Amino acid sequence: MKNVRKNIRDLTQQEKQNYIKAVKTLKDKISSITGRNIYDEYVLWHSKATQRTDPTDPRGFRNPAHVGPAFLAWHRYYLLAFEKQLQKAVPDLTIPYWDWTQDTNDPFNSPLWAADFLGGNGDPQDNYLVKTGPFAVDQWITINIDGSPKGGLQRQFALFNSNVPNQTDVNIALGETPYDSSPWNIESSPSHRNRLEGFLAPDGSFSQLHNQGHAWIGGDMLNVNISPNDPVFYLHHCNVDRLWAIWQDKNPTQQYLPTGEGPSGHNLYDLMYPWDGIATKSKARPIDVLNFRKLGYTYA
Repeated sequence: MKNVRKNIRDLTQQEKQNYIKAVKTLKDKISSITGRNIYDEYVLWHSKATQRTDPTDPRGFRNPAHVGPAFLAWHRYYLLAFEKQLQKAVPDLTIPYWDWTQDTNDPFNSPLWAADFLGGNGDPQDNYLVKTGPFAVDQWITINIDGSPKGGLQRQFALFNSNVPNQTDVNIALGETPYDSSPWNIESSPSHRNRLEGFLAPDGSFSQLHNQGHAWIGGDMLNVNISPNDPVFYLHHCNVDRLWAIWQDKNPTQQYLPTGEGPSGHNLYDLMYPWDGIATKSKARPIDVLNFRKLGYTYA
């Protein structure tokens, strides 16, 4: 298979440069439809979905992209669409993944944060603005939820979590079935989706695995609405998707749930906002993205 998503540690120097080039190309490429650059369009898709709160959720957290069964399917489609945009800039390029468990001993010095890749932590003396690497303050402008310029990229390592996800927690998520369960929200248990999303931490902090990665990085990644402002978002979520793919292979009899009795936008055949044919011309449902190999990619 041509499209193989690789571990960041296995990337060649040229592959790192190609990835940075492709991401920056999307930041410079203007959409003829919206007049905004393509990269920011993806940030806004995520922001609009996150702000679309589901009134049927008693806790008020569920939205089309998070805290519900479609969390993994929504982001799988989102990553795939983003990857196809990257490939227009650099053919055959794929999104690499950040395996957090390889950095639990020293997350501050992960190769992810190298100056020749995604750059490092923010400057605590200057509003935690990133000043190293290709996405430093003088090279990368982030946006607010309305699309207006916000300023430089921000990161604040380890402020809200002392470490990145570990192998023990990953193993628990890979062993948990079913895919999801009622009430299809932050309280679902047992639930592979809810476990991997990070809301079933033993200490009740709602910060494990996916959520923990966002919280450890901090800055833009801590703001769920506009977290894709940070290019690391895609490598982080690529690993989340990889773990779901492993779980799917490990549990072939476990199917996506719910099939029809869940909240709107989260059932197997429901259209996922904004890919509902109305907000955008695209249409995507959870059933359309369950088989990642048929989507044309796999993981190394």
